[in-house]
Amino acid sequence: MNPALTPTPDQLDPLWNWLRRLCLVGAVLAVCILGASILLRLTTVLDAQGNAVSLLEPALEHAVRTLHRVCASGVALLALCAFALCWRARRTDVKVMPPAVSIVASTVVLALIGPLTSGYRLGSITVVNVTFGMVLSMAFWWLREIIITAMEGPTHTRSPPDRLSWLTFGAMVLHLGTGAAASAWEMHGIHWPAYVHLVSLLLCLILVGVLLFGPRPTKVLSDRVTALAALLTAQLVVGGLLMWQDPRPVALSYFHAMLSPLVAMAAVTIMVRGANRRQR
Repeated sequence: MNPALTPTPDQLDPLWNWLRRLCLVGAVLAVCILGASILLRLTTVLDAQGNAVSLLEPALEHAVRTLHRVCASGVALLALCAFALCWRARRTDVKVMPPAVSIVASTVVLALIGPLTSGYRLGSITVVNVTFGMVLSMAFWWLREIIITAMEGPTHTRSPPDRLSWLTFGAMVLHLGTGAAASAWEMHGIHWPAYVHLVSLLLCLILVGVLLFGPRPTKVLSDRVTALAALLTAQLVVGGLLMWQDPRPVALSYFHAMLSPLVAMAAVTIMVRGANRRQR
């Protein structure tokens, strides 16, 4: 290892501060991209010829698409900046490269499939688009949580996430992915993914219940587990209401979908904070 390439402690504090702010902005922009994509999808129907038709006013549709493009361009720049800063800090004991690589990989995938999302002809492309958009927001938040934990100093011990944290995280990814699938294939008259989505939610609630009533070593982790339980309960209630609605109200569907990024961020915090337990 070349000591000249390793940031000194005086250099690390500004580096961490820049990364922390950058990741917060990146997560917000990723959620804005998701929000725009979800709104456009929920307000699009297929006509008798199978062509996608938007229910939004043309001016509003143009504004939402412009917001999507601007945020996507901003995220791409932030992804490059985050990777460059993480590469600078790669020789420290803070594992910043895995989330940095996830950010860049998600950005590349979204850029590649972007031209294929037009018209919502392929449900699988819609699922990939939403899933990787969620992964992008989770990766920014993951990096931010790692940086915050590093800035808290040596009062934390770093260890791999435990099995329950991994199970909870995996259940969240499954839940978010099946939610995208249910919405995407509903447009084409395929309804069974909605039941898989419901089962995955029940699995998430069980795992979060275990976390909720188990020992939580820090107040931050305790607060995030409680928030995650509340968000999942809200999703369950709203999802139940949507199952009884025909047609489903766009506003209620949008609210249900936009809870997902918050659920994902709470799950990521549990992963990171649960793996960096405060010494007693």
